[in-house]
Amino acid sequence: MEPAVNGGFIGVKIMDFATKEIFKRYASILIGKPISPVFLNILVTSVCDMRCTHCFFTEELDDRPRKKLQMKTDEIAKISETLGGNLGVLVLAGGEPFTRKDLPEIVRAFYENNKLDSVYLMSNGQIHPRIFPDVARIMDECPNLNVSVALGIDGMKDAHEKIRRKEGSWDKAIHTARTLQQMKKEQYPKLDIQTCTCVMHSNEETIFDWYDFLKYDLKPDKVNINYIRPPSNDPIELEFDHKRYQRLSQMILEDTKSAALKNNYGGDSGFFKAAVDIYMHDLIAKTKEENKAQLTCYAGSAGAVIYDHGALSSCENKADVLNLRDYDWNFQAAWQTDLMKERRKEAGAGCFCTHESNCFYPSLPFNAGHLVKIKKLEGQMKKASKEAGFLAAKEVALKA
Repeated sequence: MEPAVNGGFIGVKIMDFATKEIFKRYASILIGKPISPVFLNILVTSVCDMRCTHCFFTEELDDRPRKKLQMKTDEIAKISETLGGNLGVLVLAGGEPFTRKDLPEIVRAFYENNKLDSVYLMSNGQIHPRIFPDVARIMDECPNLNVSVALGIDGMKDAHEKIRRKEGSWDKAIHTARTLQQMKKEQYPKLDIQTCTCVMHSNEETIFDWYDFLKYDLKPDKVNINYIRPPSNDPIELEFDHKRYQRLSQMILEDTKSAALKNNYGGDSGFFKAAVDIYMHDLIAKTKEENKAQLTCYAGSAGAVIYDHGALSSCENKADVLNLRDYDWNFQAAWQTDLMKERRKEAGAGCFCTHESNCFYPSLPFNAGHLVKIKKLEGQMKKASKEAGFLAAKEVALKA
């Protein structure tokens, strides 16, 4: 799928789901008209079985009265029913999402109401009795959905368990990854297993050993790295060598372009979504170095964040704008308010950060210059993957 630029407008010959949804909203974005988000991040719970050193959500995790305000299944379903359009990516985070007993019902609501293309289930990989049956149920009940379980594993065993403050947590997380890989192989080809690693003080010395482990041993479908952001449960985690993040992002880029690393998602839009991930790492490094915006931020337009107690925001770095509870869980009624309009203005007026899922991921596809480069990277990834598959098949044939 090759991009073409005509008078500043970008067109494509054949569009996958994600690209189609982007272009349906592109004209509205250009004239400043509100659109329904293509990327929705819901922190579905403030319950978690860990207290990690780098966590930005610790105060909320320890807020007991907040637990009583956690959105119910039917309330989240109302949000889905009133979202106002199809949804490319749904991220379910927390807290630990698998502490909720209704996670499959939440996913199914967006699958049925919003033609959901991909869901990312963020997890620390610890609750085996809940993770495996819930993932299987989601796969069974949403047969055309691309499901990615994103496991937070922050390095080799010693570094990970220092960060996670839980002995044995590394072995459990690795077991989760390998079990899910077996489930994919045996029954669920649309299931992806990805690792999410936050680069920080406690793992910077061994971060490249960790990358080698991922590349040569665990071999997840997708390798994600995150730039740690404040507030951090332990402020020391914010102090690390930025050049290590930069170097690691370059290694991932080169290994992906050559297919030395699989590093893509499943589905028709999988390569495009992975290309956005990979492309943004360099841009994040540049943002940190130059301390200025590298793109127009569309948080509050292309992307939204909903918290466990119903608060709505453009992103996790800004204060809550309003609470959906006050709008009877009608997303569009809240989304069209003057309060959200003001937040969108603020985001688009040079606001910048290093946060992947709130700024870069939903915004990059709506920045024409960046989109052209992302589509180019997507093409390189597809070509390399195809060639790698051909060589692997040839090697198997020669051994037969």
